[in-house]
Order: sequence, then structure tokens, then C-alpha cells
Amino acid sequence: MYDVLFRSAYITQAVNACVDDHALIQAMLDVEAALATACAQVGLVPQAAAATIGARCRAEFFDPASIGERGAEHASPVVPLVADLRAALPEEIRRYVHLGATSQDILDTATSIVMRDGLRVVLGDLDAVAEALAFLADRHATDVQIGRTLLQHAEPTTFGLVCAGWLTGVDDARQRLARIADERLAAQVGGAVGNRAAYGPHGPAIARHVAELLDLADPVLPWHTDRQRPAELAAAVALAGGALATIGRNVVLLAQTEVAEVSEGSTGGSSAMPHKRNPARAVLVVAGTHQIAPLAASVLSGMDGEGQRAAGSWQAELAPLRRIMALLGGAAANTRDLLTGLRVDTARMRATVESRPADQLESAPADEAMVAAAGTLIARALAAHERVTTALADEPREDG
Repeated sequence: MYDVLFRSAYITQAVNACVDDHALIQAMLDVEAALATACAQVGLVPQAAAATIGARCRAEFFDPASIGERGAEHASPVVPLVADLRAALPEEIRRYVHLGATSQDILDTATSIVMRDGLRVVLGDLDAVAEALAFLADRHATDVQIGRTLLQHAEPTTFGLVCAGWLTGVDDARQRLARIADERLAAQVGGAVGNRAAYGPHGPAIARHVAELLDLADPVLPWHTDRQRPAELAAAVALAGGALATIGRNVVLLAQTEVAEVSEGSTGGSSAMPHKRNPARAVLVVAGTHQIAPLAASVLSGMDGEGQRAAGSWQAELAPLRRIMALLGGAAANTRDLLTGLRVDTARMRATVESRPADQLESAPADEAMVAAAGTLIARALAAHERVTTALADEPREDG
């Protein structure tokens, strides 16, 4: 595979397992099983047939390479997957497979499943990132550090307040991603042109049952050409990546030899200079998140769907969505490891502050006043963090 050399640097196995080909095939099969079960609940499919279909919907029974090769002929892997599923069942049951559905129903719903599962892992690491930042903000609340604006020395601040600023960005990202996982990742049951005509009066009930069976939101209407849901997800992932990138970039800058105010607990080496101690984790955070925004933009650029099914734009969503979820997972894990092992040289920070020219010392606010003001803001950030953490732990699902 082309990215074997770099996959471990940017992507964790835990998130990759949620969005890889095996996971996507299993998600598509889960949708087919849920659809058969939902149809059985309203009497359109015999219960025994639905059970037989569900028992066969296991990814290990299918060949991803073959499905991928044949799927290229139809611009969708669902076509060969459904064909293989039908071929594996008794003839009298085959007609109940994929009943009333279109390929986009299966692929959109499967995408919601793998994205939800990936988000659960990512949110766990973002929780750890937030807790590490809360600890650093509190621990270094009174440790004075020179503020830097436009990469130049400015007035003093505290390292605790710097960490509190990073914390609020991560907390915002956590809330946004959690809301999408709970409310915006939806089932797609529309049929050929989004009117559910094949189900007669049972369309709303079938859609609701599918959503409940798969633990997804039940949308008001099918969203074949309303691509706000995947676009919203892509944007939220990019924003979360930006919050982590800010941390990584600042650690890289503060770890410079000339600055040396922080360092990583486990540093990287150099092939040419054995004495170097590179901020490898921070570098990986910056490099990984740098890849997210362009891929997210490609999802947003495909929101203009033609008619009842777009020709090319929605098909282009899945690859970048899977990639950015994996990249965000890697960045979150690397940021977690970076922060939990971060070494902070408070003496170096204080020395830098005290090395300012005399005229700057005279014009700057007194340290006591600055520390007190920073402490007020840190307390505010930590209180907000506790509210966010409590809300995320108790947040109920809402269909949308």
C-alpha cells in the first residue's frame, strides 16, 4: 500500500479500524441487514427472510478487492456488494435484499456509521487532550512567560493562560464534533429518487426503524442532494484539526534551541546530527493537520447536487471524509502524547521575561496585576471546561 511508510506517523490503528475498507463493507452490510429487518417490521419482508439476510451480512464473507474492482464499473461498490449478497442467499430470499433502496442510501448510511465510530475514538483522545491542558493551565497559572505577537516579544503573560487558550479551542471542537455524532450523522432511506415510493405508506416507519437499528439520526427527509451533513462534518473535523495545529505549532516554536521554554518528554532524533532532540510529536501534529483542510474543502465544494442524485460530487465525498477522520485521530493521539509528556522550563520563561530592556520593564503592567488578571481568565476557562465535560457525558441524542 502506498502509505505504509507514513501511516503510523499520521493515523492510529484505532481510528483506521473504524474507517478502513473492512469497516466500510461491514457498515454497508449492517445497513442492508437493518433495511431487511425494518421492512420485516412493517410486513414487507418475511421475518425469516430478514433473519437469513442478516446472518449473511458479515464482512468476512466478501472480497474487498473484487468488490472494489467491479464497483469501478458502476461508480459504486454497492452494486457488486448487493450482487454478491444475493448470490450467497437462497433464491427465494434474494428479492428481499436491498428492497426499495438505492445505492446511495446504503453508502450514505454506511458513511454515517463509520464516521460515528471514528468520532467516538477521536473524542476519547480529545477528552484526554483537554484534561492535559486543564492540568497545565492550573499548574502553570502563575508561571510568567513572555507574550509573543507577530513572533516578537510583547508583554508578559502566564503559561497557564496560554494553555487555557488552547483548552477553550479544544473544548469548542469537542462540543462541535459530539453534536454532529449525536445529531447530524443520519440514516439515508430515500429510494430511487428520494420519495420512498417503493415502500408505499410504510416509508417513514422503515426509515425510522433503520435509524434506530443503526443508532443514527432519523432525518426529516432523505438528503440525497442536500449535502450539508457531510459538509458540516468535514468542516468540524477541519476546525478540530486547526485547534490541534495551534498547539503543535506553538510547541515547535517554544522548543527551538534559542527559546527552549518547553520540550517533549520523548524527543525525535536526526539522521545527520545525533545531538539533536527534535519535537517529533509536535511536528507530526502540524504535518497531519496540515493535510485536513484541503481535503475538507473538497467535500464542501461538492454540495451542488443535480436533480435527485448528483453525478460525481457526492461520490467524491467518501474518500476525503475517511482520510480526514483518520488524520484527525492521529493528530489527537499525537497531541495527547505530546502534552502528557511536555516538559516546561519555568525558569527559562522567567529569565526571558526579565531580560527585557529597561524601557519595556517600566512600561509593562506589574507582574502581580498581570498574574491576577490571567488567573481570572484561567479560572473562567477551567469552569467552562468542567461544564463542557459534564454536558458531553450527559448529552442526550436528538434526531435532526
